[in-house]
Amino acid sequence: MATSEDKQIPRVHNFELVEGMKLQINVSGSSIGRNVRVQFQLRNCARTWILHWGFLFCGNTNWFIPAEHPKQGALQTPFVKSGEIYLVTIELRDPKIHAIEFVLKDGSHDRWLRLNHGNFRIEIPEIDTNTCLQPIPKDLIELRAYQNWERRGRPNNSPQQQQKDHNDALKELQLQLSNGISLKDLQSSHMTASTKPVFKNKEQIRYGVPSYPCRRHDVEKWLQKNYKGHVKTTTLPSSSFVALVENSLGADNVISRQSYHMGHEIVVLSKIISSDYHILVAVNMKGAAILHWGVSKCSPGEWLSSPPDMLPEKSKMVAGACQTYFTDIATARGSFQMVDINLQKRKFVGIQFVIWSGGSWIKNNGENFFVGLHPMDPKDKVDGDDKVKWLLDEISCREKEAERSLMHRFNIAAELTERCKGEGELGLIAIMVWMRFMACRHLTWNKNYNVKPREISEAQDRFTNLLQKIYSSQPNDREIVRLIMAFVGRGGQGDVGQRIRDEILVIQRNNDCKTGMMEEWHQKLHNNTSPDDIIICEALLNYIRCGFKIDAYWQTLNCHGLSKQKLASYDRPIVSEPRFRADAKESLTRDLTMYLKTLKAVHSGADLESAIETCYKGHNSVISDSFGSLSSKLRKLVDSRIELHPVLGTARGRAKDLLFLDISLASAIKTTMERGLKDLNFSHPPEIMFFISLLLESLCLSVVNNEDLIYCTKVYLSLSLEAF
Repeated sequence: MATSEDKQIPRVHNFELVEGMKLQINVSGSSIGRNVRVQFQLRNCARTWILHWGFLFCGNTNWFIPAEHPKQGALQTPFVKSGEIYLVTIELRDPKIHAIEFVLKDGSHDRWLRLNHGNFRIEIPEIDTNTCLQPIPKDLIELRAYQNWERRGRPNNSPQQQQKDHNDALKELQLQLSNGISLKDLQSSHMTASTKPVFKNKEQIRYGVPSYPCRRHDVEKWLQKNYKGHVKTTTLPSSSFVALVENSLGADNVISRQSYHMGHEIVVLSKIISSDYHILVAVNMKGAAILHWGVSKCSPGEWLSSPPDMLPEKSKMVAGACQTYFTDIATARGSFQMVDINLQKRKFVGIQFVIWSGGSWIKNNGENFFVGLHPMDPKDKVDGDDKVKWLLDEISCREKEAERSLMHRFNIAAELTERCKGEGELGLIAIMVWMRFMACRHLTWNKNYNVKPREISEAQDRFTNLLQKIYSSQPNDREIVRLIMAFVGRGGQGDVGQRIRDEILVIQRNNDCKTGMMEEWHQKLHNNTSPDDIIICEALLNYIRCGFKIDAYWQTLNCHGLSKQKLASYDRPIVSEPRFRADAKESLTRDLTMYLKTLKAVHSGADLESAIETCYKGHNSVISDSFGSLSSKLRKLVDSRIELHPVLGTARGRAKDLLFLDISLASAIKTTMERGLKDLNFSHPPEIMFFISLLLESLCLSVVNNEDLIYCTKVYLSLSLEAF
């Protein structure tokens, strides 16, 4: 056999084989271009031949086969006839591939063709020299090398590593040019980055001396002034029907307004008329309609018959309730139906009702409508903490109902938030403290009530949708709203919660773990899932990763406040310890890792990974948890918040998802800084100033009425520039 090789690209390799056969191999593209194409052409061939091949990494003599995670081995690919020749074409995308080695196998006889008793070998070119590229400025190469060095955590480099960094940066830039990106765009993308390295001398790049890039943001753009303060209002965003009802019935002495959209619009007004407390229920439906209602004397969960002397016209008593026919009201502007309930001067907690119309019951998302009463003359002046006393009393009274399940708690929270959102920040602070107590497990999450995960996630979704609307419409309250959302979690409609039920069954079936602890956990998940399930899942993963050591399981649980007693106290108790087959380790790790994402998507309000997954649908590379050194991590997290900030109050459609992403980024900044404190060099002022500048910027983005903080940040950044 003889060989010849053309050094030009695409390279052509020719081999003279046995029986007059000829093999020609064409190589085009380059490894750094990730576009290598190797074509094998076999001529004068009378039988079927097979290409037995593998590729090599630089410095490694073992064969590997293409895969998401390449592994050692070889592939056999038959030649396919194309006219008078037989072809095999291989395309390679991995830039680390150095060469292809192969032998030929006779498909009809057990015979192998080799090159001088060894393997054929084809080198893969790194750069396609046939592609004409513009010369790249030296400062651009150095800047790319600096960014790569920073991304690796700013190691102290040897001269050899410095040269390698320079060469790698050059190759990356050449690749971008070969892909059609102009040199001008490359320079622009590097020089308009949010942070630019400022060097005292070039040796900082060459020898890896740590430097800290100065921040150059216009922080005044983040100014959020609380211009008008909080003005208490009892009005809801007005619709045409609300306006019609108020114009017809009068808007004077209105204590509260509630509006519901359930196919038909329902408006509930609480008014003081001649010193008596009236509840007016109006609907914009046609045909006969009946208000089926009762009163709550001690707690909102009660439904009691009304005293006979309170019955409105066209009413009758039925078992445990009162039924009142709606009265038609016609005006020049339109018509509607209305029921007027005169509670006189009685001090009830509220009334509950549903509506019968068209042969079916109209309910509030499967629950009764509830109108809470806090009898108070609107002319009375209320100062200080007393102005939300009614809300605190209401939360206290309804806690017994809320502890039945997280679904009940979130539905009640949504109702009370709707009613108190006009009370100023004190009302929302009361909701925030309540949710904080819940998140810290100081309140009961579930008590003698089975609820589907889907119902919990839908209740969360309704509550967080309301919070997002308040965030957009009440800028002065954004700081409090962010805290509430972080405590509650995202929730979601459709199959978001249902996946919690479905996926645990798949895990049990695929890994043969349908008994013991996994079955107990499965029962809990099906009937009362909670944020504790995130911790349980993480404990199982640590147990598996540590070689099925039970101490790792209990250590994870205990670190997050879950003890044996707590697990046993669930309505569906978990009293067994996990036991898995050793051969299921890999499968369980994969399945539980994916399941953890499902749990966090519902229960976690500040988990960065699930927030990214929701916003970017699997493109988690947008923000990675392993992006270099502490300074690099913090800088990228803060820069992501800065980029997100302008759209938080104005986004449509994805507003809630983006808000949860920003909350998660802020939480990640806090956690990253706390974990990295021990590694800071407090004897190096530029380093400390750099980290403080990042934290100040993040704080400016979170705080309402941040004018003083903005000016402090500006002064600090100017001092930082002088220090650098």
